Amino acid sequence: MDPDIIHDTSAPGEDANADEPEVELNNIATLEKTSYSGDILQELENAGEVLTRAELDLACLSEKLLNLNILMMHVATKESDFEAFVMDKEHIYSDSAEKALEFDLLSGILDSEVEELDDFMSTLQTDVVTSREVISSFEHLGEVVEEKLHDSEESLKQSLEQLSELKLQSANFQKILSTFDADENRKDDGVEFQENDEFSNLNVKIKMQTAEQQRHILRMLEKSLARELDFEKKVTESRQIEEDLRLRLHSSEQEVFFLEEEAAVICTRLFEADNAAGVLMGISKELLGRLQILQFNLNSSNQREGELRSKLQDISEQLKAKDSTLQKLESSGEKLINDLAIVAEDLKERISKAESRAENAEAKCKLLAETNMELNEESNLLKSTSDKVDSLERQLRESDIQLQHAVASAEASQEKQIMLYSTIEDMENLIEGLKSKVSKAESRADSAEDKCIILSEANSDLNEELGFLRGRMECLEASLHQAEETKKETAKDIRIRTKLITDLVMQLTLERERLHKQIHSLRKENKTLVKCLQKTNKDPSGTRSHDSRGNSKALWLSKHDFTSVICMEERKEATEFSATSFEEEKTPVNVSVRETEMGVADSSSKLEIVRNIDAWQLNFKLVFITVLMLLVSVVALFLFQHPTYGF
Repeated sequence: MDPDIIHDTSAPGEDANADEPEVELNNIATLEKTSYSGDILQELENAGEVLTRAELDLACLSEKLLNLNILMMHVATKESDFEAFVMDKEHIYSDSAEKALEFDLLSGILDSEVEELDDFMSTLQTDVVTSREVISSFEHLGEVVEEKLHDSEESLKQSLEQLSELKLQSANFQKILSTFDADENRKDDGVEFQENDEFSNLNVKIKMQTAEQQRHILRMLEKSLARELDFEKKVTESRQIEEDLRLRLHSSEQEVFFLEEEAAVICTRLFEADNAAGVLMGISKELLGRLQILQFNLNSSNQREGELRSKLQDISEQLKAKDSTLQKLESSGEKLINDLAIVAEDLKERISKAESRAENAEAKCKLLAETNMELNEESNLLKSTSDKVDSLERQLRESDIQLQHAVASAEASQEKQIMLYSTIEDMENLIEGLKSKVSKAESRADSAEDKCIILSEANSDLNEELGFLRGRMECLEASLHQAEETKKETAKDIRIRTKLITDLVMQLTLERERLHKQIHSLRKENKTLVKCLQKTNKDPSGTRSHDSRGNSKALWLSKHDFTSVICMEERKEATEFSATSFEEEKTPVNVSVRETEMGVADSSSKLEIVRNIDAWQLNFKLVFITVLMLLVSVVALFLFQHPTYGF
């Protein structure tokens, strides 16, 4: 494809995606965070693997060092036979030659094993240094990993010290073998007359070396006996620790079970909280619908109020207009009545004087014309009243016609007088009707005012209800917001607590595995120690030499027997002490016997037991504090959730 075409095709995609840069930046940030967290987790897993490998290698190294110490003791016992073989060459026996050859082979094996252990220790040191560098870069890992590293470094130092001692001892053994080889070569190549002098010098050197070596071996044996005593004490302590660890494991399993139950309860409460939130959301939606309906009703009522107010204003204006027209009608009616009365009096006078005053008819006609003009003007003023006023105008016109014909006939004037009386009565009836209509209009105005007052009161009540409902709606919205915030906070707290619980469970499982491994290693060490002690007890005491240094060897063997007897007695006392302590935990019987047996125990063992008990108590305090923190968090969550249910 052409690159220009590719560019043209990619242009609209760029235009389409140009509106979403923030989303891409957020995705890139999340990917970088996840990749960084994945790298950190990989490094932590590598550091944990290196630590576990180092712990296992240290356990293997301690076992090898124990075996090499036992082998060194065995080679030291064979060294005396080799010295006897070197010193008494005139009386060489088959047993002494075999023992010398065995010493040579065992010293070579010990040297090779020490070299292999030295190489292994160098690799272990590099592993520990790398793990220290990795863990120092992460400060938030806690004190547990640092304690493990510190323990591994201390065990490395102790093993290095033991290895240096083994190196020195194997070097001494190799020096003895090298001196023996040099003596043989000199004897093969030298002259016969120098043989006796060199042999005497070598014998002196060998005697000096053997005395020093014997002292060194005695010191080593004393150290090994002390170590054996320490190992026996550690075995008893390890048994006690095993029992304590079993109890701790049982308690930790129970705690894990309770924590799982609490997590299930928390999950159920979360589910209930979700359901309650859903119910509250439904209730809030219903309330919002009702509020919308109320707002619609209020708007309609406001519109109705406006219409009613406009109608009231129109009615009041109409009432004012009617009042003004009624006042005008009353005034005009009074004027008409007065005028009609005057006209009637004038007509009576004129009818009475018609016959006598016919001559004055024209003047009266003129006066009637003037009165007709006035009546026409007044009728023009009364045109806007009603239909009855129109009838009055008609009657006035008829009266005008009758007045015009009054000159012709007096009978018509009498009839007109009768008609005027009837019109006066009709006008009175009209006035009374208008008064009744005015009273009705006033009553209607009063009723309209009462209705306006009632409507204003209802409007004020509705405004108060609206204000109350708006406040209630704001309270409900605030409570919903608080419920959502509390729900989010509780969800975050529960996630953090579940993570803590899972971490604690993982730590408990790791500690349980580590304790199982330690117990297994201690059992192996105990078995090896028991085997070594059995071998040392089974060695015959008849290995005393037949040379001139027999008394010193016998003394050394008697010392060795004495120390082995002391070791056996102390082992018996330690086993009796452990048995008595176990019986004390089960049943409180034979207190005096147990006190006497406990009094036999050594002060150093008591100090070590006290230290172990203090460490156990500290661990138990830490576990108890963590359990208390979890319980406090669960109670706080329970108290947080109760107000939501009450609402």
